[in-house]
Amino acid sequence: MDPLTFDYENLHVRVDRGVFELFRPHNLETTLRIPLPWLGVLVYYRKPGKPGELIFGGVRDPRAALYGTHLASFGYRSTEAVRVPRSDEPLFRAYFTEVAALADRPVI
Repeated sequence: MDPLTFDYENLHVRVDRGVFELFRPHNLETTLRIPLPWLGVLVYYRKPGKPGELIFGGVRDPRAALYGTHLASFGYRSTEAVRVPRSDEPLFRAYFTEVAALADRPVI
């Protein structure tokens, strides 16, 4: 199976052989690799009408939602400097719905 990839602005994510990888081409210090059973992703909106923050991390329970992960479910997390307008959130939801299906995990 070919890797499942998604690009958004200066962010590149890929799932290959059960491992999720996040790359920022101009900032390799924020590279993240994590097995799919432990991946959690959330676009977190603090204020209405403002872009959300994209959060990736590891979850404590591998049965937790892969996308739309509750903040309390993260064992660790990193907030990327990527802002996601509400109008672009469906792009992330569509990609991570496919990823969740590969991992047999829910999406909220």
